[in-house]
Amino acid sequence: MLQMDCPKYKRWVLGCISILLLLCPGAPLLAKKGAPPQLSDVRILIDISGSMKKNDPQNLRRPALRLLVGLMPGGSRAGVWTFGQYVNEPVPLGHVNEVWKEHARGRAGQVHSRGLFTDIEAALQRATKDWTGTPSRFRRDVILLTDGMVDISKDVEKNAASRKRIITKVLPELKKRGARIHTIALSERADHDLMKTLSTVTNGWYEQVDSADHLQRVFLRIFEKVSKPDTVPLKGNLFKIDGSIKEATLLIFKSKESLKPTQIISPSGERYGIHNSPKFIAWHQDEGYDLLTISRPEPGEWRIQAEIDPDNRVMVVTDLRMHTTDLASWVSVGERLPFIIQFSDHGKKIVHADFLKMVNVSSEYKMGDGYSEPRPIRDDGRSGDKAALDGTFSALVGEGLKPGRSELVIVAEGKTFVRERRQAFEAMLPVKLSVNKKSLDSEEGFEITLQTDDRLIKRDSLNPAAWRETADGKRAGIILTPDGTGSWQGWIERSTLVESQQLRVRITATSQRGNRVELDLDPVTLAAMPPPPAPPVTQPPTPEQKPVLPEPEAKPEEPAERGDTADGWMQSTLLFAGGNLVVILLGGAGYWFYKKRKGSDSVQLLDDEEES
Repeated sequence: MLQMDCPKYKRWVLGCISILLLLCPGAPLLAKKGAPPQLSDVRILIDISGSMKKNDPQNLRRPALRLLVGLMPGGSRAGVWTFGQYVNEPVPLGHVNEVWKEHARGRAGQVHSRGLFTDIEAALQRATKDWTGTPSRFRRDVILLTDGMVDISKDVEKNAASRKRIITKVLPELKKRGARIHTIALSERADHDLMKTLSTVTNGWYEQVDSADHLQRVFLRIFEKVSKPDTVPLKGNLFKIDGSIKEATLLIFKSKESLKPTQIISPSGERYGIHNSPKFIAWHQDEGYDLLTISRPEPGEWRIQAEIDPDNRVMVVTDLRMHTTDLASWVSVGERLPFIIQFSDHGKKIVHADFLKMVNVSSEYKMGDGYSEPRPIRDDGRSGDKAALDGTFSALVGEGLKPGRSELVIVAEGKTFVRERRQAFEAMLPVKLSVNKKSLDSEEGFEITLQTDDRLIKRDSLNPAAWRETADGKRAGIILTPDGTGSWQGWIERSTLVESQQLRVRITATSQRGNRVELDLDPVTLAAMPPPPAPPVTQPPTPEQKPVLPEPEAKPEEPAERGDTADGWMQSTLLFAGGNLVVILLGGAGYWFYKKRKGSDSVQLLDDEEES
C-alpha cells in the first residue's frame, strides 16, 4: 500500500527540520564573538615506490605538491612525508608562511620513484604521532597519495597483517582524534577498497586518478575541503575586488598547447605579466599553471588574459567573510540537508538589518559539465529559515541530485562585495535495487531485493513502498518483507503479467546524520510472459513419391485375363461370335452373287453361238 501524506505528518517533519537546523554542526558558526576561526593542520603523504616510474613517469607529483603548498593559507600548519620502504620528512611540519612555502617548493624535488616497498601503515603512524586528544584550534587532515597496495615485505602474510592493523587500529584511532583522511589512488592496481574505507570512515575525500596529469586539479579540490578559502566568482576571466580584500591569490591553469603567457589587467588598465610584475605581486609559474598573489589589490574589476578554465580560482583574504555549513564528502540521494550561511566582519557576526537586506544569496549545483538552476537562500523567517534578519540564511539543499560527483556553489552578492564558496561531494544511492528472473516452486517470476547502504541511512528507518504499473497508469501493490539484515524481499509471478509493466519503488528513511531521505528509484521494466506457442498443424502423411518414368510405346491389346468377371467374359464371347457370323454371312453372300453372275454370262454366250 502507498502511504499518503497528511497535515499532521508534515508538521512533524517541519518541526524535526527546525530542530535539525538548531543542532546542525554549522549552526554555531559564529556563536562565540571574536573567536578565531579554525585553521588547517595538514599532513601530506606521498608514495615514492618504484611503481611510480610507470604511473607517474614525468614525476608530476612535484608540480602538484608545489601547487598544494603554494595554496596553503598563512597561519595554518603543514608538513610533507614520503614513504616507500622507509618514511622520510622532506618538508618538516611547521607554520605556513612565505619562508615555509619557498622551502617546501624546493624540497619537492626530493620526490622520486626509487622506493622498494609501500609502507602505508608506518607513514600514517609517523605523520600523525603528535595528534592527541581532540582538535581545538586546528582541523586535522591527512592527504594520502599512493599507486599501490600495502607492501612491507615479500611475505604475503606480513602485508595482510599490516593492512589489517591499518583498518582495526590505526583508522579507529585517527577517527577518534578527529582526523579526516583524503586518499588519492594513482592507478587501477591500487588498493581501492582500503582507500575508500579510510576516506569514508573519517568523512574524507576519495578519488581515483587515471593519469598524473590530473593530480593538480585533484589537489585543488582537496585543498578547498581542507582550507575552506574565501573566494570571489570568476566569470569569463573577470572578477571583482572590493575594498575589504587585503590579498588575492589567482590560480590559472594552462594547457600544453598554450603559447601566450598569462597576463592580468587591473581596473585602472595596468597590464602585468611574470616578467614585469611589481613587488606587490608574487608570481610563481610551474608546469601546467600560474599561481600569483596580489597584496592590497586595487578595488574594481580585474581581467585575466589567458584560456578560460572552469578550475581557475580567485581566493581572497578579507575581513568580510562568508561562513557556510560544511557538507560531508558523501551524501545520500534524496537527503535534504540543512544548510546555513553567515557573514562576519573582523570575526564578528553581522546582524545589521540594513546589510542583510542588501545581500542576495543563491545556490546551484555543478553536475558533469553543466550547472543547475540557481535557487535563492533567504534570511526571511520562511521556508525553513529560523527567524527573519537574524544574520543566518537557512535552506535545505540536496533536492534533485543524481548519483555521482557534484559541487555545491554558494554565491553571495551585496551592494559592495561578492563572495563564493564551493564544496565538492559525492551523491550515492541509499539502497540498491535488484530484480532477478527466477523459478520458485515451478513458477517463473521476478525476485525483488532492496539492500540498504548502512553508511548512508539507518537500517531500521527504511520504509519502502513498491508497486507495478501498466502503460495506462493502473497500479498493483507489491509486498516487501524485511529479513532483519538490512534487506527487503518481494516476489512477482510472471504469469500475472498480461503485458510488460514498470516496477516502481519509493523509499523514506533517516540518514545517518538524522536528516529525512525521500526518493523514487528509477523504474525497472518487468517483461510479461510470452504467449504459449500454437499447437502444430497435423497434416495427412504424404505418399511416397515414385520417380516418373517415360511411357512405353503402345502395344496391341492382349486378351483379357482369366481373372475377368463372368459378365465381362460373356460380353466378349458374344461380340466375338457375332463378328465371326457377320464375316461368314458376308462371305456366303459374296460367293452366291459371284456364282450367279458367272452362270448368266455363260448362258448368254451359248445363246449367241446358237444364233450364229
